[in-house]
Amino acid sequence: CARPSPPGSPILMAAEGEPVYRVRSGSVYRTIRARDVGNGLFLFDSPASNVHIRDVEVTGGYRVIENRAGDAGDGSCERLLVTDVRATGLRRGFARMRYACRGGRFRNVTAEGVLTTGATDLPVGIALDGTASDFRFERCVMRGFRWQRKPGQYWNGDGFSTERGNRDIHFAGCEAWDNSDGGFDLKSTGTVLDDCVAGRNARNYRLWSDITATRLTSVNPGKLGGTGDTNHISLMAPKTAGARPLVIRIQHLIIRSDRGWPIFDIHDGPAQIFIES
Repeated sequence: CARPSPPGSPILMAAEGEPVYRVRSGSVYRTIRARDVGNGLFLFDSPASNVHIRDVEVTGGYRVIENRAGDAGDGSCERLLVTDVRATGLRRGFARMRYACRGGRFRNVTAEGVLTTGATDLPVGIALDGTASDFRFERCVMRGFRWQRKPGQYWNGDGFSTERGNRDIHFAGCEAWDNSDGGFDLKSTGTVLDDCVAGRNARNYRLWSDITATRLTSVNPGKLGGTGDTNHISLMAPKTAGARPLVIRIQHLIIRSDRGWPIFDIHDGPAQIFIES
């Protein structure tokens, strides 16, 4: 278990595929340069609060921030702040936050994935799961999280992903590029997209629940391979008979496309789309 780096002291490390920092409450982890990280350069394996991770560069590895407790354990965190981080060459993702994590803030984070071929390692830049809530992502860019499978299989791989049970998630000035499935694949409730851009993903936006957006930009969707649709905005409306429509509200929508991909592709049930301009 490595200690948090002292102020102003750059830490250079080869993680050799192992977790390095087991995160504890009140810690500040900063000025770190690491390569070949395992499943969590920063590992949340027990409850923690008031943690700050900043000024970090990672080259190569599996995942930078992992939220994984032991059997029947709890890895919930509160008031996590992640700022000024850059990571490249990631096989699985940048961060996974789950359990009852809440109050997280990610600012100025850029992460790039690599093309993966493992049978189970679905790549996602930033993934929320469990009942994680009240997360805000500002000026975060997720790029190149791609999963190559057999031609007749579904090639997943998302930039940003939230699940049912997540709520109150805000993306501000975020971008998702060159992912093999969704740029933003969102199932959370109370979700806001504020001046976000997605480009060259199979589905730039894949929306499963009501969304409010200010300025939303979609650029040239493109599919790497496998089954699945290619479109600007895929709406996964509820299948249940008599369910209320999915409601999408966009103040200003910008579409840039060199080919005639659908702008909205509505699946399974009813949807209401409101666009001001």
